[in-house]
Amino acid sequence: MADSKLDPNKSYGWTGKILRVNLTDKTVSVSPTDPYKEYLGGMGIANKIMYDEVPAGTDPLSPENKIVFAVGPLTATGVPLAGRTTIASLSTYTTDHQVVDAHTGGMIGAAIKKAGWDAIVIEGASDEPVYLKIDDDDIEIKPADQVWGQGTRATTEALSRKEGTDFCVATIGPAGENLLPYACIINSRNHSAGAGAAAVMGSKKLKALVVRGSQPIYVADPQEVADLSDYMLREIVGSNNNHVVPSTQQEWAEYFDKGSRWTAQKGLTWALAEGGPIDTGESAPGQPTLIGYRCQKAVKDHGAIAEKYTVKMTGCAMCPIRCYGSLFIPQMEKATGVVGSHSNTCLGNRGCGIASLVKNVKDVEEEGDGKLIANTYAAIFADDMGLWDNYGELNATLTYFLKDDAKLLKQIMTEEEYNALDWSKRENGDLSFINDFIACILNPNHSLHNLGMGAYYVDQKYHDILGDDYLHSQALGLWGPIGGKRHHGNECAAQVGQLTNIIYNRDGMCHTIVNITGSGLPYAIQKTIVEDLFGEGCLDAPKDYTPMNESKARFAKFGIMRQVLHDSFTLCNWVWPMTFSPRKERGYKGDLSVEAQYMSAITGQEWSEEELDHAVERCIQLHRAMTVKAAGTTDMRNNHDVISNFIFDMDPDKQPFTPGTVKLEREDWQKALTMFYQQFGWDPTTGAPTRETLEKFDLKDVADDLEALNLLP
Repeated sequence: MADSKLDPNKSYGWTGKILRVNLTDKTVSVSPTDPYKEYLGGMGIANKIMYDEVPAGTDPLSPENKIVFAVGPLTATGVPLAGRTTIASLSTYTTDHQVVDAHTGGMIGAAIKKAGWDAIVIEGASDEPVYLKIDDDDIEIKPADQVWGQGTRATTEALSRKEGTDFCVATIGPAGENLLPYACIINSRNHSAGAGAAAVMGSKKLKALVVRGSQPIYVADPQEVADLSDYMLREIVGSNNNHVVPSTQQEWAEYFDKGSRWTAQKGLTWALAEGGPIDTGESAPGQPTLIGYRCQKAVKDHGAIAEKYTVKMTGCAMCPIRCYGSLFIPQMEKATGVVGSHSNTCLGNRGCGIASLVKNVKDVEEEGDGKLIANTYAAIFADDMGLWDNYGELNATLTYFLKDDAKLLKQIMTEEEYNALDWSKRENGDLSFINDFIACILNPNHSLHNLGMGAYYVDQKYHDILGDDYLHSQALGLWGPIGGKRHHGNECAAQVGQLTNIIYNRDGMCHTIVNITGSGLPYAIQKTIVEDLFGEGCLDAPKDYTPMNESKARFAKFGIMRQVLHDSFTLCNWVWPMTFSPRKERGYKGDLSVEAQYMSAITGQEWSEEELDHAVERCIQLHRAMTVKAAGTTDMRNNHDVISNFIFDMDPDKQPFTPGTVKLEREDWQKALTMFYQQFGWDPTTGAPTRETLEKFDLKDVADDLEALNLLP
């Protein structure tokens, strides 16, 4: 790549501009991206802005808090799976109100980038409901009174009609308006961003961002990007969650795994596709035009019945995998009054689990369609309300309070509130009970509103009722008393999986490790490839764990490093990193150098893997320092990195490190923490960054800041 050939007047990969909007005084300004480029984009930029500009201890619902929408240098450049957006703000639902990141797909990131912005920083608060219209450099703060109180669907449709269907709408629903921490932002109609960011928007009276972009995005070496993409799509892309084997035995495949999301197979169709059914076929590797058929995600989530109601698979900007199952269920409108059209994936596709609020759901036209209708109905309603499930924690909380004939629920509700709900609807399978119950959660004046405030708040509010074991309950599945949801923890690679849950100030959000253990490849092949990277003993067999070792610590660090890289580049972490390949002729080995190659080709600046790792670790060190600062203590080991008791107490008839259990051992966990801290250069006793480590990553100012607060170990 010849840098001399690049136009010095153009910015490659980056737009070079950050948009700043103050909703209090309705002013708009522009600042340069250059000071933030060493933080790579997305999560890195957003965290740096939050660290510099929002003091620790700020009320997350105050005008002084900020919310940052940030994309990366790879966003909207044509790089496959570079269609996500980081949204950073102060947490509304976990301890210490730490900086947290929400991540969303859809089209909003591409729209922001094409409008000419690397990030949007929103501060202050409006007195009246508004929405932010961004049309390239034309920025308007416009009244939103006509859509305030509306669901996300109605809002998206109304603002699209008003401003133009080529605008992307990212909006909150009633949950965010009512400052519910378990609220999410919905963009492109079905793509969600959680972590309480919607409540922050609600506190600012900001209903939506409406974005259109027509600016060119310059790429230093378009041919290299095209060649890399062709190589990646032909040689090393698996399927959703990096599954690299199909779910059924196929002619081309040496292996298969029933749990794989690579569901394409002969005879499996998008039955309601426009123009008639489309057979997904076998979609073998080396066929880039067929990659979009690999994930029949609706069938994976809902079972075989979903096939006949599948319109297509859809997805985010620049995504070839297409993991969003788009369904249309004609009989749903007849049964419920709601048009049965919905697209989503993962837990959102199952309605945050709130379909379980209703018992004895009846079939409508065929066996099994009742459950499908209930899940879809709940999913539509949850998205419309802008309700976030925190990866199943909301459903777990509701289930916990509804058990034993709603014993706990009756203790936190007034008799009048309880009797106002028609509980016969729940027993008789009437889906409108979901609306009635969730309306109570959305109502700030109702006792049930507290259940949407987050597990930590619930524990504090009702500790006398719940006792000391609530936050440590296996039924809730939290990673620790800070209140974040466990996300691919000890059940995914033992200590390695659990260590990925302690860094962030919300759920672990990390798919790097599960993309390996859940690849579908036989364990022996996984072990060989991963041990070549991180050393002997880094990967245990499923439910046959061994004590902690240095190889596992290196493996855990890799998981965090790649997660932060992808959240900064805004790459989809359901598919990245490309650790494995579906190709037998490659020995099933992927290619971990692709991210650095893309960064070089996009920006015109040569990046080695080592240089990229250094920049990623700078972002992690800043994040850890920010966590220490907000917590007001260096003792991360005992105040932040604490995991739930059930992880050590599960399977009481089995001992740790015996076949058949995923339980961990307390002393070994402390050893794991020490080894993990040492990998990042943190104080091995406390887990806090040292001055030496911070200065190694050019963070002397951060070290000085922490020292002034007596927060250096």
